[in-house]
Amino acid sequence: MRTKRLACRTCGTMQDFRLLNDGEKAAVRKDKGIPFVHDYWRCTASGCLWYHRWYKKSDGGTLPEEFREEKAAEG
Repeated sequence: MRTKRLACRTCGTMQDFRLLNDGEKAAVRKDKGIPFVHDYWRCTASGCLWYHRWYKKSDGGTLPEEFREEKAAEG
């Protein structure tokens, strides 16, 4: 999986980001009202829903709760 190290507005630190998957792209298209979302990246930190363009961090948002990825419980 291709990742980039970017600043996450939600986490407040540098995090690994990955390109959106198909379901996330559909949600961002609906939220932003734009057809092309190929250049949006999502924070991979556990529980984080923040996404933005890698070159324009102000053009971001929060994915719907259904896309939250919690780290599996260890035990």
